[in-house]
Amino acid sequence: MPAPRRPTGDDVDDFDDRDDRERAPRRMPPRGRQREARFELEFGDFEPAERPDRTRTGGSRDDRTRTGDRTRGTVSGTYDPVDPLPRSRRPRDRDLLADESGTYDVRLEDRDRRTRRRVAEVEAAPAARSSRDAVETEIEALERFEDAIESVRSPSDRGGGSDLGARVLVAIPAAIVAILLVAAGGPVFVAGIVAFGLVGVWELTRMFEKTRPSLFAGGVGVLAVIVSAALWDREGMLTALVATVPIVFLSVALSHPKGSMPGVAVTMLGIAWIGLALGHVVLLRDSEHGAGIVVDVLIGTFLGDTGAYLGGRMFGNRKLWPRISPNKTVEGLLIGVVVAVAATWFAGLYQDWLSGTDALLLGLAVAVVAPLGDLFESFLKRDAGTKDAGGLFGVHGGVLDRLDAAMFAVVAGYYVWLAMGMA
Repeated sequence: MPAPRRPTGDDVDDFDDRDDRERAPRRMPPRGRQREARFELEFGDFEPAERPDRTRTGGSRDDRTRTGDRTRGTVSGTYDPVDPLPRSRRPRDRDLLADESGTYDVRLEDRDRRTRRRVAEVEAAPAARSSRDAVETEIEALERFEDAIESVRSPSDRGGGSDLGARVLVAIPAAIVAILLVAAGGPVFVAGIVAFGLVGVWELTRMFEKTRPSLFAGGVGVLAVIVSAALWDREGMLTALVATVPIVFLSVALSHPKGSMPGVAVTMLGIAWIGLALGHVVLLRDSEHGAGIVVDVLIGTFLGDTGAYLGGRMFGNRKLWPRISPNKTVEGLLIGVVVAVAATWFAGLYQDWLSGTDALLLGLAVAVVAPLGDLFESFLKRDAGTKDAGGLFGVHGGVLDRLDAAMFAVVAGYYVWLAMGMA
């Protein structure tokens, strides 16, 4: 058996290197090296930058590092930095694309122009302006735009001759119904007034339905106020109004568990505005010569409104209150006041128990207060963002559109008649 050969110096070096590699724990490359390795596997191999190996000395070790490690698939050395790939973004329909075909969408161009103008306005505005001021500025701008559109519309667009004819055709039957109800009096008159009140509450709650008002509580309150005025007097009417407050609260709170304070406010507005006004109609009708006074008030109100409408269309130049009602003019208001006073005085000529002075005072009160009722209802419609409260009277709108001025005028007429010692 041959004796084992004594290892030479070269063999000893190889043995020591292999033994060291087997006993040494495997060192994982840093996280950055792992990412570089994954990049190399996905996008192909590339040459790493050369750097000296500081762990060991000797030319043979460096050579093995630059050749053997890459062959075995391990990572060593420093790689050149590589720019990341651009992240793809999903195109959207609202993106403004470059116009290369000459078919650029005009709507996109207009929107782009509006956006730049709006950004410029915001940048030019003071930095301390609150969001509420910004909203009010937007509302004012929209109102000015609406006024400008209304001013350039032709008479036919604003309701010219055909619209006036339609108004007359609707006004005549409505006036006949009103006169018959006033002449009937008693339960028939009260029932008609209650019907108008319930329709008015429905129109009001529909206009402000976003506030979540209670139609049930509003209807009950209006009914209670009108019936109390018919059965008792003003004290009973006010007592009924106060008694409806808890009913409104419970109705709104139970129907909307989260609560709705604006809903309570709108419901109470309907009871106070519509219920008290129509309750005063019942009180005025039950007073001495009440039927004639109610007719005088209605004549002065409706003819004064018609005179203001026609006078404003023919002679109106100065806006009365464009933020509330852009179509009303100062000239129309003055003409309406004159027509209302003259109509009331003229109606008093056929009533022996009404002197000319009393008729003029009554007509003046109606002429001054009736436009306020019209402006009040216009203010509500502008806030609600609607043109008409309803459609019961066709081109005249709903009950609130037709009786808005009368509900203010009849209250003023009642207290003027009361001051004369007749109510």
